[in-house]
Amino acid sequence: MSKQLKNNKSTKETFASMMNSFGYSHDLRTVFDDFLSLTICAFSQNIGTGKSFLEDEYMQIIGKYKKPTETDFFPKLLSTMIIEMEERMDSSLGFDVLGDFFEIHCATDRKSQFFTPWPICQFMAQINDSEKIDDDSTQVKRIIDPACGSGRMLMAGARTFGSKHEYYGIDIDSVCVKVSAINLFLSGIKNSEVMQANALSPSDFKVSYKISHFPFGIFKIKEKEQSRLWNLHFQSFHNPKAKYENISIVKSPIIKPEQLKFF
Repeated sequence: MSKQLKNNKSTKETFASMMNSFGYSHDLRTVFDDFLSLTICAFSQNIGTGKSFLEDEYMQIIGKYKKPTETDFFPKLLSTMIIEMEERMDSSLGFDVLGDFFEIHCATDRKSQFFTPWPICQFMAQINDSEKIDDDSTQVKRIIDPACGSGRMLMAGARTFGSKHEYYGIDIDSVCVKVSAINLFLSGIKNSEVMQANALSPSDFKVSYKISHFPFGIFKIKEKEQSRLWNLHFQSFHNPKAKYENISIVKSPIIKPEQLKFF
């Protein structure tokens, strides 16, 4: 076997290499956004019908890619991404494959977004874990990142606090919100929601994604009144006795101030 053939066989395809190769014939940012939308559609299954709740959206997006090699590309890309996340699960670089790609390849024309490095996310989660909760405790922590980016701060938080707690993310960027929702879902963080909105405006709402394990999937919320996160966030601005600077927390049956941690 020739040396060149050996090198070809040893070259491992990655999420980034697959995306970049596909980007030669398509706009890379559009393909990345479409991949995120298609993935959310695939993870939003209606058990009763066996189809996605977002079937129409899926068909509209995939309809832009006419060739069989193009339509086959997206499921292969998803499997490659999941394998890469699993392989990097204990890496010092973290396992935010989507966030890394977005930061390097897609954020240059989007005000050069840079996400918090994984070791710092871990450190911030650990120093916020001042109140240890026993595994048998029924107390639930509610953790929010009001500028969540790719969701890696919440991913680190789940590793420190545990996946049984509730995790909420808000970001103004639609692509970041999709990345966060997929990251939280694939990290097994079942009690979570990610909302596209301006966190400084209590009434703002574009769309939200609820991550659930029963029913299993990522579910798109189009009406703000149906979003638990929007309701919690909206109420938090209407308590004059709030103990958090610039952030108000309302005491209600839904949420208690002492149960909410801010990154």
